[in-house]
Amino acid sequence: KFSWFQLQHPLLRCIMAECYTLAGPTGKFTQFVLFLCCCAVLLYKWHRNHGGRTFQVFVMDSSKQLIGSGWIHILNLVFAHALEEHFEEIGGDECDWYWINIVVDCTVGVGFTYLILKLALKAITTVLPDQAGDFESGNYGEQNDLTKYMKQLALWICVLSTMKIVMVILMIIGHSAFLSLALAFLAPFQESPDAKLLISMIVTPFFMNALQFWITDNFIKKAGDDGADGGADFETDERAGARTKINHN
Repeated sequence: KFSWFQLQHPLLRCIMAECYTLAGPTGKFTQFVLFLCCCAVLLYKWHRNHGGRTFQVFVMDSSKQLIGSGWIHILNLVFAHALEEHFEEIGGDECDWYWINIVVDCTVGVGFTYLILKLALKAITTVLPDQAGDFESGNYGEQNDLTKYMKQLALWICVLSTMKIVMVILMIIGHSAFLSLALAFLAPFQESPDAKLLISMIVTPFFMNALQFWITDNFIKKAGDDGADGGADFETDERAGARTKINHN
């Protein structure tokens, strides 16, 4: 076994096998398992609290997250390879950089995603007031209009892409600190590329994406869908133009 400090020795790093995100059958298999994990997290959340949504609406909401996550996953693979090549002189391999991408996206990135989405909706309301309702996240109309869904999906992909650009800039600025954190965390698996691949692309994404999906689902679904019986606790005061909570106890 090697300590993190020993792993920094140039000769030792050269003789140790590197971890590649898409190497061999194991790399391909991890992509499929990661997808199943994402689906399982969303289904579990709907089972625990469907928020008054029908299953069809839940599928439409969740599919936006899954498609968006698939897009981000592709970008993470691309940037993991690009960053590994760009910062090759300071060490780290593709799995290290993929781990960094996941951790940054699912922590700082979630906050930026929420902010960018709110700013985008505000801009659409100002520039395209007649179509603003079509972009209201989670609102597909009474007939679950596919056109509204596609508009929201396109907006969501743009929001995620913008977030990713910001996160990549952040990773470039703080590359030394991020890489040191990744090397320290993944040090116990440096001798086994397959084990390191599973930790960086299955175990870590499972827990980080679970947190990300749980939070994101709360603001990607239709506003006000907080529970199946949530509407029973409110009455509308038309004169005040506000909703007043009523205690039924």
